[in-house]
Amino acid sequence: MSAARSRLRRNVGFTLVAVALVSVLLLSGLNYFFARLLIAESVSAQLSSLRDTRIQAIERGAESIRSEVGTLAVFPSVIEALDGLSDAYADIDEELTSQQTAELESFYDAAFAPLSEIGEDVPDRSVLPGSNAGRFLQYHYIVDNPDGFDDRDRLDDAGDGSTYSAAHAGFHPLLRSLASTIGASDLMLVDSETLDVVYSVKKRIDIGTDVTVGPWAEGALGSVVDELARATVGDSVITDTVFYVPARAQAVVFVAAAIRSGAEVTGAIVAELPAEAITGLVTAGQDWDALGLGETGDIYLVGADGTLRTDTRAWLDDRERFLSTHADRNADDDAIERMRFVESAVLTQEVDNEAVEDALAGEMFIGTVTSYRGETTFAASGPVGLGDQDWVLVVEQDRTEANEGLGVLLRTTLLVIAVLIPGTALLGWWMARSLTRPFGELVDTAGRVARGEPTVGAARLGNNELGDVGRQLEVVAAMLEAEEAAIVAEEARINDVLGAVIPPRLIDRVRSGERGIADLLDSATVVSFLLEGVPEAIGSEQDMVFEITEHLAEGVDRLLEEFGIERVRTSSANALYAAGLGEDDAGLDEAVQFAAAVMDLVVATGAEYGAPLTIRAGLAAGDVASGVVGQQQLAFSMWGEPVTTAFTLASLARPGEILVDATVNDAVGPGWRREPRSGLPTLDDDIEAWTVHRSESADA
Repeated sequence: MSAARSRLRRNVGFTLVAVALVSVLLLSGLNYFFARLLIAESVSAQLSSLRDTRIQAIERGAESIRSEVGTLAVFPSVIEALDGLSDAYADIDEELTSQQTAELESFYDAAFAPLSEIGEDVPDRSVLPGSNAGRFLQYHYIVDNPDGFDDRDRLDDAGDGSTYSAAHAGFHPLLRSLASTIGASDLMLVDSETLDVVYSVKKRIDIGTDVTVGPWAEGALGSVVDELARATVGDSVITDTVFYVPARAQAVVFVAAAIRSGAEVTGAIVAELPAEAITGLVTAGQDWDALGLGETGDIYLVGADGTLRTDTRAWLDDRERFLSTHADRNADDDAIERMRFVESAVLTQEVDNEAVEDALAGEMFIGTVTSYRGETTFAASGPVGLGDQDWVLVVEQDRTEANEGLGVLLRTTLLVIAVLIPGTALLGWWMARSLTRPFGELVDTAGRVARGEPTVGAARLGNNELGDVGRQLEVVAAMLEAEEAAIVAEEARINDVLGAVIPPRLIDRVRSGERGIADLLDSATVVSFLLEGVPEAIGSEQDMVFEITEHLAEGVDRLLEEFGIERVRTSSANALYAAGLGEDDAGLDEAVQFAAAVMDLVVATGAEYGAPLTIRAGLAAGDVASGVVGQQQLAFSMWGEPVTTAFTLASLARPGEILVDATVNDAVGPGWRREPRSGLPTLDDDIEAWTVHRSESADA
């Protein structure tokens, strides 16, 4: 016996340890697997949601800018400014002196020199304005301007005594304020007659140039003005992002709108938006936390050529690190120098992965890609609807950050396993020793539980684990008793559920497996209702509709029990009931009283909830057949001429009216008034109908 007990103890110990370890490892593995799936799904859902909301925000923001420029084009002060400045520009006929011309040419040499350092084609002096007026403006408002490149807009009057400077002094403060209001880096006015830029807030080397044949006609400035000729009246047009030499080769976007005086186009207003303004719109002002992008998340625009249209978080956070990473991956010194010079990676940094390709093809993307920095990221992308521009939005987050929680979970799991292995082994052997000592009594106790006998006496097993098991067996016995009681309760619940579908008298037959039950009854009175006016359960009406429906259902249930009526079938608008099934009088009086009571219930409910509820009723008596149909889904139904007649009478009744056939009419008691109902063309000639009302004495 001792050897057998030792083997049992050893087997139990090994089993407990093995089960515990396998359970821990299995649960840990499942936790890690599902946690990884949940994290991936969570990140994908977050990025997709952010992508969709930012695309909408960008489209609204761009449309707002276009609308603002379009509004400026019809602003009376802007129209007046264009007229005044164009007239003054046309009056300029003064040629620059040789000294002034030399100074202007020297200015161009100095202005273009830095461009050669970044590999750009450097324009020569041939880009000087061809007209005297253009050279005049560039000399007095650029070369002779006391302020530097970024502050030339401070000059209101050049002091040259010209009519242009007088007009400029009058209009410039307003136009400068308007440019600042819409966030434009420059605001230009183009005269439709000369096609020259007759005004510029920032006074760059595009002022005084012809936008159709001048030095910048082949670029975005010329194209945006040309596009206006094909635009619908009142619309503004927007260009793609470009390097614009007059803005020191900065990346900019142009938005333009035609200015009209009556039906005549007098010119155009052109707003220049810096790439940093578009970046601010896309990144919500670089509020990464508000966007939910964590430490590594990023959001940016990419154009049709596969290059950035906005600066990325990596550039905005650490420019030198960005350039170092670019150098390591591309070895393109010219690109690095260009980014340093223009202080932006826009139009230079390429982004080539599946997220960009799918979005440029017009599709939404969500998945894992290799970013432009060579890192694996979760990404979501989609096209941005912005005029004719093929821009796409990319939202991404480093997979390392997204999976950071997995690393914590893995380390915690390994630590738990390391602690559990020795602890589980010791606990297993100790439990095996305790469990195997008094196992005989435990078997006896288990036998009593199996036989359904009382388990009193389990306490003899002692105050140890085995004693606890014995007492748990007593709990199991109590639970079995409770389960038996629950089964009884479930039986009652099933009967209640079936009672809502079929008559109680048929429940036992259905539960015994009988199908196709049909009973031919001698007589019955069929009551049909048509309910109208219940609001649709949408929006704020849902709660009220639910309350109305619940109130009516409870009221009808009470009336069914009160008058001994049997439910046949119900729907949202139609209900069919039967009274006096198999009785000699066919329950005629109860049926009429039930119909009147339901009518009163509906009227009262409609008044209580302020709903326009109406109900019609039809009653017919005669022989009917009823039964249970269906195999998988049971239904109680009734057939016979009274069913058809009752439904027809209900459909022909007026709201609030009870129509009955001849049989019901003949049996109605003295408490009711009956009136023949005529004008029912759809009834057969041999069917008559009467309207039934309570008599005045009954009403009283």
